Amino acid sequence: MIAAAAALAIAAAPPTPRVGGRIAASAAAAQAWQGPLDGAWTLYGARGRAILSLQITDPAGGGPLEGAWRAAGPGGAAGFVEAITRRGDRLTIRILGDGAAAGPDTVVTLRRRGAGLWSGWVAVGGARRPATLRAGAPR
Repeated sequence: MIAAAAALAIAAAPPTPRVGGRIAASAAAAQAWQGPLDGAWTLYGARGRAILSLQITDPAGGGPLEGAWRAAGPGGAAGFVEAITRRGDRLTIRILGDGAAAGPDTVVTLRRRGAGLWSGWVAVGGARRPATLRAGAPR
């Protein structure tokens, strides 16, 4: 009974500053292994409406970029990004449609505008529209 009470007390206690510091240091070390595009991104159309949510993996050592996507809205189609190419301040994301799930091929061509912000075009099935890519989940 004493052991159970001690376990509950330990579990309920907030982390000590030393533990919190270790967690922060671990998070910073993990971030050092990731490039600037690593994480969640949202592609918005010309009217500021979310089109796609993207999760990008960007290894800090310059390895290939990889990603997954989900169409905006409830029950949106999802899949893997076919290719992500970064050349300086330019970014190209290619998503191949599979007919029923993703629709026509999608190519996003962007230029970096600042930290966490890219703008350019999204071409879906040949029709080209303005688009913006922002870091984070849809707002």
